[in-house]
Amino acid sequence: MDKSRYVLGGSTWINLLNTTYTDDKHSVDILLDPAETFQWLEENNLLRNSDVLVIEDKERLDQLIEELHSLRQFCKVLLSDLKQQGELSPNTIERLETLVQQVKVNLSIVQRDNKLNMISEGLTAKDHVSYIILSSIIHTLNNFSIDRIRECEHHECILHFVDTSKSGKRRWCSMELCGNRQKAAEFYARKKSKRI
Repeated sequence: MDKSRYVLGGSTWINLLNTTYTDDKHSVDILLDPAETFQWLEENNLLRNSDVLVIEDKERLDQLIEELHSLRQFCKVLLSDLKQQGELSPNTIERLETLVQQVKVNLSIVQRDNKLNMISEGLTAKDHVSYIILSSIIHTLNNFSIDRIRECEHHECILHFVDTSKSGKRRWCSMELCGNRQKAAEFYARKKSKRI
């Protein structure tokens, strides 16, 4: 699989939604394959060095994958709210608050370039991954208008993305994956209609 597909959503929670996709009219779920899940976690910068060692244990990796499934389902509900109502429902906000309260976070001070920075990280690998995904939800909702969270316009694609383009006119999850295919299909359709 093309690794760029792991991160084309523009936000970690959208990338989590995109762990299910259609490939050649077949449904694919990255989270069903532990090796692909591990690669997705790495590509999204969700694993610290200590986490990589921890999730070598199959039971802990399975727990993390279960958490990712749960968070992905929540992200689907959140996205559904945004599409249908243009805002989060009170139930979704309450669920988000509950998820945030469950994450255990550690704060520390790190000195870089003669400046002090406060770093927040999850206590465990599961906490850390959840913390980053939940933070990405809040960041997206606070920094982008809802109409910038879009589904790819290619008729066979179910992927989503945050349109960060200056013009706000991005149409496809990726020009390489869907944009070029769509443009080629439109070109051949025009060419065919001229022959008729």
